[in-house]
Amino acid sequence: MTAFSNQSLRADPELMEKNLDKLTTELSECYEQIMLLYNLSTHMTLDQSCSTYLQLACDQLTQIVPVEGIAIFLEKTVEGNKRLVLSAGSGLLSLEPSMADVLQMHLIAELTAGGEALLDSQVDSPFKYAWPQRLRNILAVPLGTAERMAGFLVATNIQNKQDFDSTDVKLFNSVASQCAVFIENGRLFNDLKELFIGSLKALTNSIDAKDQYTRGHSERVALIARWIAEQMKETAPLSEQEIHYIYLAGLLHDIGKIGVAEAVLRKQGRLTDEERAVILAHPKIGASILSEIPQMRQIIPGVLYHHERYDGSGYPEGLRGEEIPLCARIIAMADAFDAMTSRRVYREAMSIRRALAEVEKGSGVQFDPAVVQTFLGSPVEHLWEVIQDEFIETWDFSNFEEYGIKAVGALIR
Repeated sequence: MTAFSNQSLRADPELMEKNLDKLTTELSECYEQIMLLYNLSTHMTLDQSCSTYLQLACDQLTQIVPVEGIAIFLEKTVEGNKRLVLSAGSGLLSLEPSMADVLQMHLIAELTAGGEALLDSQVDSPFKYAWPQRLRNILAVPLGTAERMAGFLVATNIQNKQDFDSTDVKLFNSVASQCAVFIENGRLFNDLKELFIGSLKALTNSIDAKDQYTRGHSERVALIARWIAEQMKETAPLSEQEIHYIYLAGLLHDIGKIGVAEAVLRKQGRLTDEERAVILAHPKIGASILSEIPQMRQIIPGVLYHHERYDGSGYPEGLRGEEIPLCARIIAMADAFDAMTSRRVYREAMSIRRALAEVEKGSGVQFDPAVVQTFLGSPVEHLWEVIQDEFIETWDFSNFEEYGIKAVGALIR
């Protein structure tokens, strides 16, 4: 057996303490990095805006890697041309936004050559690329790949050490990858919403097109219902999501007419009992159609009960007063107003002044008095201009098509 002296077994206390301090620091840094990535993953939700998420990534990164400036540039189409746009950041970035194209070109060159990032510094050697004088070091990583880059994350002039290192490269790449996934998920989700709202509008347009006198009726009812709901949220507990539901219920309120023959819808004379029964069944048919789609459950009450009357004389169930869901009371008002101000096969369109008088007359009988009061107290003339302009302008100056896409998000998130 080989003998060892006590001296060889004796550890250096000072060295042990240094190693322990180093290990503690490394573990602390690892923990902070893990928490950063965890925070970003928990904020990767469908209702999170892209700008907020990217700003969160920049803010979180600067808490771990102190830099003079950090920014995320995204490639966007501006006036028909693709441009790199500053989308998030903090501090003083030692680069002008006009240099974004040059920076991206250098980054692509580094990635194509097999690198993980653009890492350039004058600490140990001259810069590889030409940069502004105030820049000491720079780190840039892609949001995506060299072939399919949504943008890039860049930081300049690290503060707590001489230069960026491989650990920083790995962390920045991890954060950039999460940002790229978030952006791609957002794009796919938006495509899905566009497809969905397009399908809904194609369906409702096909129903409205059965009768030339009701063409565009569903979109107008959706717009008017949203208008009323927006006005009522000051006094009624209506959330933004519930307003989206009301808009979509207005869009789909007549979906049950899909099975009604055009001859019945266009008939000028008195309906037979059988024909009237078919017409009266359309709210139940519409609700039945939507019940097959789980995401539509919030829409069904507005579709099923939009022909109920406040005095209980409506259909299909003869509900009275507040037994009728608020969304249905709002859609009933919107549906009636559009019907009165639209030309029908059996009569000419009413003037807006006469239609408003009829609305007031129906308060407490056909319509909810609170809905009537809200509607009549709003700037209806502006709403009327919007309708006449075929929704080119809206009261909140947002694109009407975009609102439909946004509203659909309340269903499929």
